[in-house]
Amino acid sequence: MKALVTPLFLSLALAGAAAHAADAHSVKSGAQVATELQEAKASGQYTFGELEYPAAQPQTTGLTNQEVQAQLQKAKANGEYTFGELEYPPATSH
Repeated sequence: MKALVTPLFLSLALAGAAAHAADAHSVKSGAQVATELQEAKASGQYTFGELEYPAAQPQTTGLTNQEVQAQLQKAKANGEYTFGELEYPPATSH
């Protein structure tokens, strides 16, 4: 048993050292971190405080504003759209 445990611990130690060495090569400079922070702030991915968490992600659907408005009007006409807590869940017409 002891003969099996010693090589096992040795291989785990070497694997840990290799992983640590790989992490040492991915260290970023202060300038890189500052640049990434500025880019995140500019794109709206950085927030401060709990009220803005999680950061809003831009939605890309490929629909025009007119198409979205038409879908909204159709949903309202079909009774699929509600506003506020008193109308939730929307009544279904089955």
